[in-house]
Amino acid sequence: MKNRSYRNEDTRFSSSEQGKMVLRNLKKHLRVANRTNQTINSYVRSIEALMDFHDELPENLELDQIIDFLHDLKIEKERNWRTIKIYVAGIRWYYQHALNDEETAMLIPYPKEEKSLPAIISREELTDLFNACSNPKHRVMFRLMYSSGLRRGELLRLTPEDIDTKDGKCRVRILRGKGNKDRYTVLSKKVLEELREYYMTCRPKKFLFNGRYKSQPMSSEGLRHALAAAVKKAGIRKEVNMHILRHSFATHCIEHGMNIKTLQYLMGHSSVSTTMLYLHISQVPLEHAFSPIDKWEH
Repeated sequence: MKNRSYRNEDTRFSSSEQGKMVLRNLKKHLRVANRTNQTINSYVRSIEALMDFHDELPENLELDQIIDFLHDLKIEKERNWRTIKIYVAGIRWYYQHALNDEETAMLIPYPKEEKSLPAIISREELTDLFNACSNPKHRVMFRLMYSSGLRRGELLRLTPEDIDTKDGKCRVRILRGKGNKDRYTVLSKKVLEELREYYMTCRPKKFLFNGRYKSQPMSSEGLRHALAAAVKKAGIRKEVNMHILRHSFATHCIEHGMNIKTLQYLMGHSSVSTTMLYLHISQVPLEHAFSPIDKWEH
């Protein structure tokens, strides 16, 4: 097998005219299917990597060659099951919808889910994190992300019009969330006041949190860099990422008595079983628990 790790980008199959045509065609299909930019980028990466691994067009590959590629991801590159699942989703979609080869698509196996409980951080660590933000804009972004349970992409796509305070309401409108679903989620009254102060100071234009240019949103990389700097300054030793802020929101909501179905809606989960994961890591199951020996042994 060729060593594909150090090839120049220009020599990769995906950079050839044939490869570029495949990727252009895939993007076109995905846009017509109204997929999000995040999904488009993920699926294109999947087919790009598959072509580069075999130096061949996807339509010329046999099923066992696709399995070889996925095996390399897991064993050689040590990708986790969630990452491999995204690759499989992209490859299956391409074979089913772009090549009209549903038979091959259905034979590509999804990796078995490895159950793990979401990581969270404590209320004290959240306070330290917020206070460690030297930039007021970053502080209000992280506070909004936590207090409303937003995904990273949902936060970055927000516009000023998505902050809904008409007729006494206090909520955040999420357009085209995961699965292209629209929903509303809660808006903290404290964070609303902070947003108003931020708005008066920064006067954002198209997006609520502009990037370098006011016509563009802040980049995911910029947001990650800001979070990493705040985590370091706060002295938090555990790994903290955007997902952990959302996981902490869900867990703390349950601990404060929120109904699981209400939380499911706020989180934008299709299945309540996904939301139930947060019940397992909250303190609620232990709050009224006791050991029977303490009841009968004297």
